Amino acid sequence: MFSANKNLGLLVALCLIVFFINLGGPKLWDRDEPRNAGCAIEMIEAADWVVPRFNDELRTHKPVLLYWLMITAYSVFGVSEFSARFFSAVLGMMTVLLTYDMGRRLFGATAGLWAGICLATTLMFTVASRAATPDAPLIFFVALGLWTYVFFSFPEGDEAESTQPTYYPTQWWQVALLYGALGLAVLSKGPVGLVLPTAIIGMFLLIMRLPPAPPTTTWWQWSVSLVRAFFPIHFLKTVWFMRPLLAIVACLGVALPWYIWVAARDFRWIEGFFLDHNLNRAVTSFEGHSGPPVYYLAAICVGFFPWSVFFTPMLWDLRQQLRTDTKTRAALIFCCCWVAVWMGAFSVAQTKLPSYITPLYPGLALITGLFVTRVIERRTELSARWLDLSFGMTTVVGIVLVVALAVLAGQFLPGEELVALVGLLLVVGGGLAWWRKSQQNYQQAFRVFAVTSMLFVVGLFAVVAQRVSDQQEISQLLTDIQATEPDARLCSFGVSEASWVFYARQPVKFIPEDPADLQAEFADAPNTVVLTTPEKLATLPPELRSQLTEVAQAPYFLKNYPLIALRATPQLAKQPVSRQR
Repeated sequence: MFSANKNLGLLVALCLIVFFINLGGPKLWDRDEPRNAGCAIEMIEAADWVVPRFNDELRTHKPVLLYWLMITAYSVFGVSEFSARFFSAVLGMMTVLLTYDMGRRLFGATAGLWAGICLATTLMFTVASRAATPDAPLIFFVALGLWTYVFFSFPEGDEAESTQPTYYPTQWWQVALLYGALGLAVLSKGPVGLVLPTAIIGMFLLIMRLPPAPPTTTWWQWSVSLVRAFFPIHFLKTVWFMRPLLAIVACLGVALPWYIWVAARDFRWIEGFFLDHNLNRAVTSFEGHSGPPVYYLAAICVGFFPWSVFFTPMLWDLRQQLRTDTKTRAALIFCCCWVAVWMGAFSVAQTKLPSYITPLYPGLALITGLFVTRVIERRTELSARWLDLSFGMTTVVGIVLVVALAVLAGQFLPGEELVALVGLLLVVGGGLAWWRKSQQNYQQAFRVFAVTSMLFVVGLFAVVAQRVSDQQEISQLLTDIQATEPDARLCSFGVSEASWVFYARQPVKFIPEDPADLQAEFADAPNTVVLTTPEKLATLPPELRSQLTEVAQAPYFLKNYPLIALRATPQLAKQPVSRQR
């Protein structure tokens, strides 16, 4: 479409719009964002860059790299929502640029550009790039590792025609760079940052090192032949070909020092992270996050929206390319392995969340970018009616979204019903794209669709999210508490949100249900203020409830009841604690 510099400039501008507009406007969303952002604050306050802590407790959920990035941003911009999310947006933009360059090398500059545009305007990738979570670092370093693999393994230009590729880096230092990048992925989210990218490369090599199938091979014959990829001798030869010892050394050389350091400081972190947050998440439904094996098929249709409306025609065209296009077959197989291995691994795992599969989005965007390019350049035998269906589906989704958002806003956000208008962007954009397609101007149709996708995600995450966030009144509640009780020590009874800790800038002890524990808290610190709800307050004994005085209250976010702040009378603080048996 344009020169390389213009393509890069266009993608940078797109990312600045999508990822950075009003990045720090909405408050941190419970519960992961404030936990991560608050952990970085507590590490700063403790002058400890090794052991993650949150709410004055050991935090074993994730490794340290995200917190280091946040600490760096805090030191430059100060503590805020913007600085907590800053590096997620930066790494999201860099992932888009890596995806473009992979697409350029594998399929051509136009396909790479469309892949970058597609990735930057999908729902779940935009969420990852605008959230204070470890998803953006993991996605980036996985993409960096696979970009390194593509850079050293897929020949370009004349070299691609004159040499028989081995599809693996030939020099030891190239392998070291590849797995060093994955070492940073391990520092972002743990072993998954090494295991799954290695499995993607390994699966691709297992297929490509098989004897080539004849052009007349049917899909059934080709599928059966894949079984040969896992024959022991072929499998072991391929594993050894990947230089596993060098790969392990390179990865551990980057990641292992911190893991050793944190183990020496507090071995409970190692136990909690590897046993609870890795092993248990794989074999059990952790914190109720479960789903059927097809969970991620539905998740990816939503998370990759709006571009998921092209999945059906794209899969049909992909099948045709794998059968007939020998020039791009290897690159397409690589992208398919990227998507299939990541989705397959997490489909087997018992704990399921939509964010778990976002690292496959760059690979899926590469396939989508090539599909869009082939349609625009009329290089596919795809029926034009598939595009009518896809653009029409966009309009239908927009209509449904207008109705759904209007109903939800009326129930949870009174006075904010206008947020439903964001769905009209899809209605209008889908219609305009269909109109340009009906005039046989496919390039303009997809340009309209791309602009629609950009406006939709910006409207959703920069405008609608802000209107929803304005309903969070925890900051005002804490301000009222501070005005009445300047030195208050906070605790909560029966309810708890991580955002309270972040915005209070102090630990908030959670007392689940025992009134004696609450009374003990008041006895230990008479300046204690407890946060609770009317329902939880009603469970306290009348004699205890009568000695609590309301300090402030505010609407509980997205609930139909308030959040109440209470302090004890001086008499209660002096009473001995009695526990029920």
